[in-house]
Amino acid sequence: MFSFDDNLPLKIIAWFLQFPFYIFWFILKYFINKDKNESNIVQAPQYPKTIVVTGASQGIGESLVEYYYKNCPSCEVIIMISRSTEKLEKVKNRLNSNNQRKLIIYQCDVTDSEEMKRIYLDIHRTYGQIDILFANAGVSFRQLSLTNTFDKAVRDVFNININGVINSIMPVIELKNVKQIAIVSSQAAYAPFMSPFYGTTKQCVLSLGRDLRRILAKDNIVVNVISPGPVHTPMLDGVIATTTKHGVSAEKAAEIIYDGLRRNQAEIVFPAVTGVFQYILSFLPLCIAQPIAMYQFRLK
Repeated sequence: MFSFDDNLPLKIIAWFLQFPFYIFWFILKYFINKDKNESNIVQAPQYPKTIVVTGASQGIGESLVEYYYKNCPSCEVIIMISRSTEKLEKVKNRLNSNNQRKLIIYQCDVTDSEEMKRIYLDIHRTYGQIDILFANAGVSFRQLSLTNTFDKAVRDVFNININGVINSIMPVIELKNVKQIAIVSSQAAYAPFMSPFYGTTKQCVLSLGRDLRRILAKDNIVVNVISPGPVHTPMLDGVIATTTKHGVSAEKAAEIIYDGLRRNQAEIVFPAVTGVFQYILSFLPLCIAQPIAMYQFRLK
């Protein structure tokens, strides 16, 4: 008789037993109940006028600002939120050549819940409803650990990546002042052992997004999760070359996200190669997945 200590046998049995359920799910989703999922029926904004991006001063956030600024004709107001006013000003000065679009700056740390509430109230009074909100601000444990103690690095990555997301989305949910919420998770959520602490926080964010997508559909609020793999941004600085080999540019990432949100894709996963690899690892017991990951990175 297996006990709870038999981790590997239990997972192998579960691995084999899960496949009939996937077949049943496939039939149910695509043949029987394909049009009855309320979260898939809610219409995503096709002509957004006002968008908000947290973590907008660099990386994916900056690229989203630039992509919507240049490629979304309906977009009139783009609101950028970040801790660094100086970096936000650089983004604004680089892009601000179109008089038909407004680039608005709010300096704020997303971990400050009261300040985030104040900002959203101001946005609500000044600009009305938000069409798309990007909860994008996030940090990696690896970067934090370079300049902080272990204790502070762990606490900060949880605070920014989880509480920061909650602070970024809950005020607009309470105000019912948003049409679409895009929460940035990561492919690291599927194999968190490859990105300690960071992957754990992104697992939480992924689950949060899935829950909100189901729960908020009744309020006609669309929720999508964005799960990037390696994207060539400052967050990848110092990462080994094998991790970035299949990465995409931040500009390409913004284009993929833009298209996925218009189609109300529940989870936007890219690049495909790393996505498949992480999905495979997520189904395997850790004692098998970890050696495979180490072997993969050592050979390439």
